[in-house]
Amino acid sequence: MRDIGKNIKELRCSRGLTQEELGERLHVTRQTVSNYETGRTRPDIDMLLDIAAALDGDVNSLLYGTPQMEDRRREYRRLALSLGIFLALFICYMLLRQETLKIQAAYFIVLPALLLNCTLRPMYMLALGWAAVQGLAVVLRAKPLDRPWVKHARRCLLGLIGAVALLLLPVCIQMATVSLSSIYGVGPGAFLGQGGYVDTAVYMAMAVAACYYVYAALGAALWILGFPAGRNNAGEGKDGAENSGAST
Repeated sequence: MRDIGKNIKELRCSRGLTQEELGERLHVTRQTVSNYETGRTRPDIDMLLDIAAALDGDVNSLLYGTPQMEDRRREYRRLALSLGIFLALFICYMLLRQETLKIQAAYFIVLPALLLNCTLRPMYMLALGWAAVQGLAVVLRAKPLDRPWVKHARRCLLGLIGAVALLLLPVCIQMATVSLSSIYGVGPGAFLGQGGYVDTAVYMAMAVAACYYVYAALGAALWILGFPAGRNNAGEGKDGAENSGAST
């Protein structure tokens, strides 16, 4: 009920009315309508009934909002969360990048920069692609794909990303220990068991660092395939089924 003003504004805009036009229907001034919408004043029950009639709605839609309004607000909250994740990762990357450049200049080692570029950079690019497509979808009012095969495709994509992360994890640990050894004189001081897997993983890490933009496309694909909306929609569908069963 705290969103009565927002609900009035959204319902008015969906009907294509200005504040003045709604005020004329209610026989009040435009400023009165503006005060209702901004929350400066709250309409009484009689005025709520008049507003609902003027907007061809009902009182419940003014008190609690329509399902479309709630869906829209949920989309905005998800977009804000996605942008927040991207900004947090990007800021961390930029701050740490300055430190790795200092280390590279002082100790002539590039492993810290490589470690950063094959971990945080792909992560913030994933978040960027995910958030960018969400923002575009909010503007265009588009939805993720809803097909029987989408769930399996989403799992395969998440599995691929997870497999790459697991494959890189040992070499990232090695790069971190070698960097610490070079800087502070602690640790093994060199890659353990060089050759074979380690060499392959190092080249793979360099490829990940060089092709980080691919992760933006993967992030966009995740949203298109319903991540994490698929899980939320499933929960909403379950709730709806339970509510329907309870009502019968």
